[in-house]
Amino acid sequence: MSQSSDDAPTGPIAGARATQSPAGPQRTAGQPRPAGLHPQAGLHPQAGPSRRWTMVVKGKAAGLLIVGLLLPWNLYFGIGIPDSNTTLFAVLGAVTLLSLIAVALPAAKPGANRVRLALNVPYLLLVLAFVGFDVFETVRFGGTVNVPGGVGPGAWLGIAGALLSAQPAITGATEDGAFGRWAGSARIIGYASIVLATASFGFNLYWRVRYALHGPGDSAQFGKQNIAVIATAVVYGVVALIAVVVASRWLVRSSKGSRLETVALGASTVVAGIIVWLLPVGRDIDAFHGIAQNTSTAGVGFEGYLAWAAAAAIFAPRALARQRHPSTTEENAWRTAARNGLLLIAVWCLGSLLMRIDDLAVAVTLDYPYSRYDTLVLAAFDLVTAVLAIWLRINLVNESLSARLTSSLCGVVATLSIARVVVGVALAPRFAEPPTAVAENPVYGNDLAQQITSTFDVTLGVLAVCILVAAIITGHFSGRRLRRQQRRATRKRVAPAGAPPPPVAEQTTRIPVPGAAPPSAAATTRIQTGPPTTQLAQGPRIFRGDDSTTGQIPVPKPQIYRPPNS
Repeated sequence: MSQSSDDAPTGPIAGARATQSPAGPQRTAGQPRPAGLHPQAGLHPQAGPSRRWTMVVKGKAAGLLIVGLLLPWNLYFGIGIPDSNTTLFAVLGAVTLLSLIAVALPAAKPGANRVRLALNVPYLLLVLAFVGFDVFETVRFGGTVNVPGGVGPGAWLGIAGALLSAQPAITGATEDGAFGRWAGSARIIGYASIVLATASFGFNLYWRVRYALHGPGDSAQFGKQNIAVIATAVVYGVVALIAVVVASRWLVRSSKGSRLETVALGASTVVAGIIVWLLPVGRDIDAFHGIAQNTSTAGVGFEGYLAWAAAAAIFAPRALARQRHPSTTEENAWRTAARNGLLLIAVWCLGSLLMRIDDLAVAVTLDYPYSRYDTLVLAAFDLVTAVLAIWLRINLVNESLSARLTSSLCGVVATLSIARVVVGVALAPRFAEPPTAVAENPVYGNDLAQQITSTFDVTLGVLAVCILVAAIITGHFSGRRLRRQQRRATRKRVAPAGAPPPPVAEQTTRIPVPGAAPPSAAATTRIQTGPPTTQLAQGPRIFRGDDSTTGQIPVPKPQIYRPPNS
């Protein structure tokens, strides 16, 4: 009787020699290793990768915090913005230092998780203070020409770095209670972004409708221009609100695909904010130079950008750490994330098409100068990108679709998304002479008569590139999975312990027959050329002659064949 590796150990096996591991307790030779232990020092198998991944997360947190110092936090404060408050710089430097100290704390130190969270609370409070200041100015300056401060990319990067620094280290466990609470906070952020975006849309719509109804002049002169103002406010606001709602829904879900897409969207937002601020053409891409205003004033507003960056920092460490080993579940998660991203791209492109139709209708109605060719080209880019994104979203669930075709089409979507930004700036209508305020302000403003292309278009361009990477990874997963299944199908089953070994294959010799027909499917005559096997020595068997139908070899009657030495 033998003990297999699946049986529970009942004690040392007789005759076995006990061995001692250099870094662990004694274990009898042949005894199965306890489940969950690493061969070296009894460690959990995920301990090494978890430590390395924790160091990667800490490095990213430190990088985001440092870069956040170098970017603007609103239209009035930040490096590169004139007359920034020196005291506020000191406060920002102090809270950044506390967060960097939290990054440097060892993960295995008792109570380190609470200390890290406490050190990052001041940074999070500073970001909330900037949000509250922008809300206050939005209400205060409602209906006037004064522009609120907004929330810049420095705050987006800063809150992402602080949340990465404050999270507990990855221990290799599947899920723990601490991360469950962090996931709950991400859902709260998602709901808050939807509520703030809805309130912002309603507030801006109120002031614009009020201006159209009670603007300069007599209300009796209500006509085409007033209708155009109200229609434009509704269309622009609804499109921006739908974009925030579609994307922020992923924050409140717990599926792997939604979390992966949140990470991709947050990373794309951070990259887009840096690009728009640093590029000289950034003021043409976005009139506010990448500093987000509230929803319907400039794209999706800070309600989307800040929330996506924060949620991405919460989900990223564990969502990406679990995607290192290819499997069907992880492949489906990547596909779900790609389909969600394609949905957002399609929604925004169709909304952009609607905004361009509204602008064209307003220009024709009010006899404003416009270019029919430029408008049609911009609308064509939006329509083609939306149609292709919708087709890909529908067909990504079809596993029979070629991985190379999927990757190629995702590359086309990424190219079109980036091209939309280029043509949106190059073909947008401009003023003959820039307004005086634009020339005087060193931070924001441009000479575009219609500002549809914004930071969100750059965000979607980066997101399309992330979808292309996901498509390549999914194809790689599928290829590896299919090759693994093929190897498993061709691999012979391992015999259970104690079973007799399989019989040795016999060496056969085929005797050619002149003029014989091709061999039939019947078994050929086998003549033993080597030593007798154990199978032949088991006893006599019936020997039948050649059963071919050629008739050239006489077929004897069945006879008893006895092997030699039997």
